[in-house]
Amino acid sequence: MKQVNRMKGLVILLALVGVMTGCGKQEATDQATANSSQLSQSVETRQFVDSAGRDVTIPATIKKIAPSGTLSQIVLYTSFPELLVGLASPFSEEAKVYVDSQYWDLPEFGQFYGKNSSLNMEALSAAAPDVIIDIGESKKTVKEDMDNLQAQLNIPVIFIEANLENMSSTYEQLGELIGDTTATEPLAIYSQKVIDQALTVKQEILEEQRKSVYLASGTVGLDTNAEGSFHAQVIETIGAKNAATGVDVASSGSGTTVSMEQIMQWQPDYIITESPDVYNLILKDPTWATLTAVKEKRVYKIPTAPYNFMGFPPSVNRLMGIQWLGNLVYPEEYQLDLNQVTSEFYQLFYHVKVTPEQVKEILTNAS
Repeated sequence: MKQVNRMKGLVILLALVGVMTGCGKQEATDQATANSSQLSQSVETRQFVDSAGRDVTIPATIKKIAPSGTLSQIVLYTSFPELLVGLASPFSEEAKVYVDSQYWDLPEFGQFYGKNSSLNMEALSAAAPDVIIDIGESKKTVKEDMDNLQAQLNIPVIFIEANLENMSSTYEQLGELIGDTTATEPLAIYSQKVIDQALTVKQEILEEQRKSVYLASGTVGLDTNAEGSFHAQVIETIGAKNAATGVDVASSGSGTTVSMEQIMQWQPDYIITESPDVYNLILKDPTWATLTAVKEKRVYKIPTAPYNFMGFPPSVNRLMGIQWLGNLVYPEEYQLDLNQVTSEFYQLFYHVKVTPEQVKEILTNAS
């Protein structure tokens, strides 16, 4: 009898073990299925062809982006600030007035291109962006550069070309890349409107009506961005002439150093300065006083907050430069209310509502 009971107990025990084992297998299968599903979602991708013609595999949904440099940072901030996981360079104290404080302390990655190239690969990897975005002028080695950076970080790297006259398409491409054109469409429309007006005015101005502009930079105003410089495109875009002709064009933003004798020979119709110190120097120095532009009080300070209107760095801030300088040199053709234009631009591009007092400060000595 005891033997029978033992056998029954063994049968029941084996049955329980079988049930438990079956449950365990089912749980393991369920967990594996879940993990597989999550993995499938995490690696879901799509293809994107960038401005360099590179077919890049990117995540289907992009939630985190990183800029490769300051120019890219500005464009990304104007369109998708909430997706930024870091900055190429910190915001200046002057810029912080017009930038939401939540972005001030983002990690700094440095920049990939330029004389100050200092990309921090470790910090960039730690931020784990879904994609790194390089925006700017196309370089001869751009394909190799982007491919090498992508291979080093194992993060998709996208190049989107940006020049002053194609900012509209830059925003369109960026919206396509992110998969959301809600923010980029109005920026593209605005950009095209500014360029269209500038090109129309430029075509209508007769050669003898074209004014010359000298951009005074450096510590004493003898550095300039000469005719043909990427950093002086605003001058030529509005239909004016760059006064600095017949000199070498420097590739860097600091420009070409010229002499006072050359400036006297050029006799620019307008002088625009980057710093208040140079602005004051030109107005007070007896040597500069011999220039017609100074005598006729056509010396102006370039607005620089949060970014220089003429293009340092040469990003979308130049759209504001076109409207400012165009209205300054050709007021009858542009006929803009610069206070209103400044308010609208800052709200659309920098996401900040500026007060009338702030607009006045931005445009100090600029008109």
